[in-house]
Amino acid sequence: MSGHLRLALPLACLALTGLQLPGQAIAARAVMAVPKNSMRLGGVTERVDGVWAGAALGFDAGRFLFAASGTRGQLTASGTGTVPKRDVGEISVSGRYAVRPWLSLDLGYVARAFSSAAGYQRWDIVSVGASGSRDLGTPAVRAVVALAWLPVARISGQPDPSFALRSDVGLSVAPHGSPLSFTLGYRVERFHFSQSAVRSEQFETLTLSIGVRAQRVDGRWRLGG
Repeated sequence: MSGHLRLALPLACLALTGLQLPGQAIAARAVMAVPKNSMRLGGVTERVDGVWAGAALGFDAGRFLFAASGTRGQLTASGTGTVPKRDVGEISVSGRYAVRPWLSLDLGYVARAFSSAAGYQRWDIVSVGASGSRDLGTPAVRAVVALAWLPVARISGQPDPSFALRSDVGLSVAPHGSPLSFTLGYRVERFHFSQSAVRSEQFETLTLSIGVRAQRVDGRWRLGG
């Protein structure tokens, strides 16, 4: 993704904060994740894993939530594998509409790029799905589950998957009276290719993020909420 778009994403979120909409809030998060990529081709499975870090911005107003994030890191072969070390970067944008306090409809786009001595590969993914959440005995602790169909999953220089799904589970903790929140999440994407390709691929991430949230009250921004 171009440098102009990477700059535009956070600026767009910040610009939205000037709108007078009900229930406005913004959030910024530091993200640390452990990704793992597994590819099975012709009976042989290649696995790479590593660590990446990044940041996320979110803006919500009433029933709508808009978010953008970017992460970067490295993947290396698991165990005694011979897959070359890869640099990986990901940028995502998403929108969510709350149908009910516990149920939302989701739409998102992810650009994920891998580069190594063997070459460069980019994935462009569009997701359509739904997510549900509920308090676990207290509003400070909330569990989230999500499922999405990936109708668009394009790979540069290679055949595209014939079918793909994404699932998420997570736990969010927002201590009462604190502007900070903590989220632990696990995501898995499964990509199936045509039978002639004899290939399947899976991308997983275990993510920990720490965020701060500000809410507009009586025309002024206040931490927490």
